[in-house]
Amino acid sequence: KTLPDLKNLLNAWRHRLPNDEEDLIVWDEIFHWRSHMFQAVTSNFHWSEPSTLATLHDRPWTAIRMAMVARKQGMRDTALLLLNRLTDSRAMDVSDAYLKLREQILFFNNPDNELERTGGLNLINTTNLSYFDASQKGELFRLKAIFLASLRRTSKSNQAYCHSVQICPSHTKSWISWGGLCSSLGAMTEKQAEHAVKTTGSENTKESRAASTKKVAQYLAQAMGCFLEAVQIDPSEKSRIHLPKCLWMLTKDGLAPGVLCQTLESRGAKLPPWVWLPWIPQLLTGLCRLEGRAIRALLTRIVKAHPQAAYYSLRAFYLERRDVERAKGGNVPTGQHMGSVAYAEELMSTLRRSHASLWSSLEAILEELIVKFRPSYEEELLATISALLERAESHAEKQSLPDKKRIEDEEAMVASWSKTLSRIAAKFFKDTENTSTSNRRDERVKKTVEFKRKYKAEFEQDFKVNSGDGQQNGASSDSKPQFRLNQYISKLQLWKQKLEAQVSRTPSSLPL
Repeated sequence: KTLPDLKNLLNAWRHRLPNDEEDLIVWDEIFHWRSHMFQAVTSNFHWSEPSTLATLHDRPWTAIRMAMVARKQGMRDTALLLLNRLTDSRAMDVSDAYLKLREQILFFNNPDNELERTGGLNLINTTNLSYFDASQKGELFRLKAIFLASLRRTSKSNQAYCHSVQICPSHTKSWISWGGLCSSLGAMTEKQAEHAVKTTGSENTKESRAASTKKVAQYLAQAMGCFLEAVQIDPSEKSRIHLPKCLWMLTKDGLAPGVLCQTLESRGAKLPPWVWLPWIPQLLTGLCRLEGRAIRALLTRIVKAHPQAAYYSLRAFYLERRDVERAKGGNVPTGQHMGSVAYAEELMSTLRRSHASLWSSLEAILEELIVKFRPSYEEELLATISALLERAESHAEKQSLPDKKRIEDEEAMVASWSKTLSRIAAKFFKDTENTSTSNRRDERVKKTVEFKRKYKAEFEQDFKVNSGDGQQNGASSDSKPQFRLNQYISKLQLWKQKLEAQVSRTPSSLPL
């Protein structure tokens, strides 16, 4: 007699499952049918050894998986009932026995009942761990640490986490949970320090605040080390989600770079550079703060490994900070913007040296985008005319003054808008000399000449302005306007229609 090989089928069934958020009845329908199939297999091959027969079906794992879903959906009684049905330990291998034990332990993790949590801790302490491998032992010690922390035994919880990572250094969940504990201890210490300052007043405030800041930084440095170690072991999304928290922790390092910056600089260098790509903007802003030196080391590795991902953000940051420095006349305190500009300039130089051809290509693409996406002169003039027309129409609707005052007010407004139109004419139609020999610049000059030829004379004639000096043509600042408000609005409306017709003929797409 021979036995069929059902390992591939059972493995496929483990992956063909509903989503965890599906109703439990959906899981029950699928698992009930599978249980019927497992019963058929058991009845047909009942003559084989119990240990061999256990490899032909997956009944224990199926029940444990459904109990897990029931627990996550808050159906604790259903989860316990499913686990209690698994009474025959001979039909389970070590992995299934471990999964059942883990679910039983998690069942006791009730945040509203301290007695149940104590029962879960006792279950872990009375379990014989000699049958389990290093990863399973590490997980059980992690659960023990969670229960100890929930019972406010933080010292023993730290010891349990330490024991867990000593048994299995590659157990990612232990590092993440340990980091969460250290982070919560840091937050609790900070709250206690703030409460102490409020209750005791200003006595010994500086000393106590410095001591609490140092203690908080130590806790957070431990948490950061745990999170970064988890990312180094397994750079999956569940680990990488803690990276922004590590960057936030740097703000708790006090008035000078301390243990948190040192932790990021030493442990962050061991991570693959790609894990930081979503957080490049946050890293760049860190160059302006105390952690600039540690952030620069990370960005240097990113620039060398992934230059295209960092180039545009780095270039924009460099230009922005450079303008800030120039606007302040160079009187920027050391360690702030000047440091960030120096760091950004160094990173740009590193990128240019390590990827010269790519850098030139990116610069060419950027210049092409700037030229192609710049609005035409017609669009710019249309936006200006539309804004003036909206102001004029709004002013005309609100006029409710007597005749004499209304006329004076109208003349003052038209005179003001006429001066604005003179400045607009000077901006768009003033003659300029250009000696550039660039092809793109020549193309822009041709468009400028064509625009002036088409609109300059008509614009100056309609609004009685001169684009040469930006002043009103043939009239002093004290003379009365040459047209009334309604005429002014009519001319603006005509120009808006004319420019809209021209802009509407612009093609919807252009080749880069």
